[in-house]
Amino acid sequence: MKKILPILIIGILVLSGLRVFAMKLDSTDSIKESINEAQTYTNNGLPNPPINDLVIIAPSVFSKELQRLITHKNEIEIKTILKTTEEIYDEFEGVDKPEQIKYFIKYAIEEWNVSYVLLVGGLKSLIWAIPRDTTNYGAKHWHLPVRYTNLHDDPKYPLSGDIKDPGIISDLYYSDIYKYNESSEEYEFEDWDPNNDGVFAAWDCPGVENDTGIDLIPDVALGRLACRNKREVRTVIDKIINYETTTYGQEWFNKIMVFSGDGFLDQEDLDIQWNTTDTTIFPDGKYTIYAQSHNEDGIAGGIDHVKITLDRSVESSITFTHDDHLQVKSYPAPPIAEITSPSCGDILGNTDVHFAPEKFAYDNEFSGWANVTYQNGIMYIRGKSYDPQPYGVKTDIHVWVKNEDDQIVFSEWKYDLEMYYEGEWATGEKLLNGRGGALYYMPDTFEKDIYWGSNGRLTGQKDLIKAFSKGCGFVFMSGHGSPNVWADHFPGIPGDRKYGSFTGLEVTGLRIWPPFVKFPISPMNQLRNNGKLPVVIIGGCHNSQFNVSFIRSLLDMKNKNSMWTHGSAVSECFSWRLVSLPRRGAIATIGNTGLGYGRVGIDATSGGGDAWITIEFFRQYGEEGHKILGDAFTQAVVSYIDIFESEMNSLEEGHAKTVQQWALLGDPSLRIGGFH
Repeated sequence: MKKILPILIIGILVLSGLRVFAMKLDSTDSIKESINEAQTYTNNGLPNPPINDLVIIAPSVFSKELQRLITHKNEIEIKTILKTTEEIYDEFEGVDKPEQIKYFIKYAIEEWNVSYVLLVGGLKSLIWAIPRDTTNYGAKHWHLPVRYTNLHDDPKYPLSGDIKDPGIISDLYYSDIYKYNESSEEYEFEDWDPNNDGVFAAWDCPGVENDTGIDLIPDVALGRLACRNKREVRTVIDKIINYETTTYGQEWFNKIMVFSGDGFLDQEDLDIQWNTTDTTIFPDGKYTIYAQSHNEDGIAGGIDHVKITLDRSVESSITFTHDDHLQVKSYPAPPIAEITSPSCGDILGNTDVHFAPEKFAYDNEFSGWANVTYQNGIMYIRGKSYDPQPYGVKTDIHVWVKNEDDQIVFSEWKYDLEMYYEGEWATGEKLLNGRGGALYYMPDTFEKDIYWGSNGRLTGQKDLIKAFSKGCGFVFMSGHGSPNVWADHFPGIPGDRKYGSFTGLEVTGLRIWPPFVKFPISPMNQLRNNGKLPVVIIGGCHNSQFNVSFIRSLLDMKNKNSMWTHGSAVSECFSWRLVSLPRRGAIATIGNTGLGYGRVGIDATSGGGDAWITIEFFRQYGEEGHKILGDAFTQAVVSYIDIFESEMNSLEEGHAKTVQQWALLGDPSLRIGGFH
């Protein structure tokens, strides 16, 4: 502890320097019509939104700063009003503070005809804050409270692995105001507690009945500015006003940058069975196994080989080796063939061997591609075959064995092996399984700047920071994340995640264990896109988990605080820090407050989850023409629910969680590209 305290104190100083009533629904026809319009969520005749368009909800401490934003919005004909949380708590009833705010939003929809709701307020402290008062909400340490779900990830579901989210922040709670009662044929208040047991949005929560049938459809476009203090309020207001008044017609806006790599290792099981039982053909001795892959263009890659011994007089000794990272010097690269078992020096003896090297074989649990198997004299030669270039999907692999006399004694081919670099398809220009990536749906007027692991343009933070600093209208990062970092993998994840990963961008390089500081201490602060602010969509886990604070995240070495920062000293999450950076970073971000759900292989873009909903945002903007940020965001949620309606109550598929955890950190009434 004596060693940790100085690091802790230094870290705090460093970061401080860097960042000095319940109303019953009137079931009249007019209200039913307005609810139906909210559920289908169509564009509201832009660029002139309806009267009483935006309501801002914030604590009174931010009221003075917010007046500039209110004046600006009214000047551009978005009629805007402010309601303080103190007023709401005095005037509206509810089981807790989040429900009081939700009842006010219901009132504002029905009485003020609002289409957009902006929540202003995050945790009260950058240094230390308790994010959750009860299992249902956080309020005491918040400027504006949050609703937590009680949807727990569980190891028995295949997409969860062996880790859990013990419920996540869901601002969708505030926008899902109504549900339809089939018995009464009327709309009523959606409280997210359908069984009235006092536990909100529960699923697989120990000792609690599951809450199925929650509506989840947003009835108003809602976003949050998760400001910790007045300084942040000033910063984001400056950015919004400047963006909406100066962006229109600027050349820099007509560019979209995408950053991604290979999300999952969807290697097929090669299942090449070398039967060594015939002693006349395969006498004891030394053998060499070779493998070479070819892509669809007829290009052959390098030859991998391992030397083994066949000795039936001793026990077998067979290991797993994953070192294809040694075969690649740069990207794009020729096809890769990698033999993972057996390995050099192994002995095929008189005992069977079977084990699953999960620790060193990412995603092996889904397909068994890396299982080590030697059974009844049959060696199951396993490994990888892939084409590490953009859209390099299919390869053929040739595996052959030579004896000590250099004679080929075994030969087999496997054809049309498929591997998909999921994030690259999600961000890309082509269709996959009937659904395009984000660039497929963007207007032709946009320059499309692609930074992928496979095209050699994204190798680490320097590449992303340099590109981002040029400025653009949109950024899409699709990969993996935490509140501190967005990252992904090189194609094929060579050498497993230890060697096959790259860091895209970090909030901070300060960690408590192992105790070290990476320079620059705050890489995100190196962004230099002053005034050229993109809307940033982030595919990854926990990037928008805006309940972190410096000390709690620093002590979160084994996720005991549910901060998912793994010991990094993060005072604000990745997504919000991009928005709160003065003059640079992002104008708004959209991402996950919890563990994102990815789809492996050919279903990467079409199977739902994180990639589907992020792509849908770009489709709503580029194909459906939604130019107001909250419209594109909200309609993406509605479309997701519409497509996967029959599976929304299946945690195994993760659909309910996908929409619950998707958070807009920005102004929902923002005109993308500015007003003119």
